[in-house]
Amino acid sequence: MHRRATISRSLLARPTLARVRQLALIGTGWSLIGLGALMSPLPGPFGFPVALVGGVILLRNSADARRLFVRLKRRHPRLLSPVERIRVKLRHRRNAARAKAAATA
Repeated sequence: MHRRATISRSLLARPTLARVRQLALIGTGWSLIGLGALMSPLPGPFGFPVALVGGVILLRNSADARRLFVRLKRRHPRLLSPVERIRVKLRHRRNAARAKAAATA
């Protein structure tokens, strides 16, 4: 059973501020991916960074996008290994910064 099926109708009728923010960020992520695809024929690497930022926003705010990313990662590991390396590196950097901040506080 999907999680959406267990949400009561009254919660669906009145979206909270957090849900509206999440939907706005998902829309922004898809818009940036589309903009990056439109910019990709231009000379230079203009479209790729824009689409990458859109993908990051989408992965951080959409459970469906995360599931799709994990499925693609398992199906095509060599294709997505550069993305995974960058993601792991950023996670280690973020955890080190949190540990340093906790040690100084």
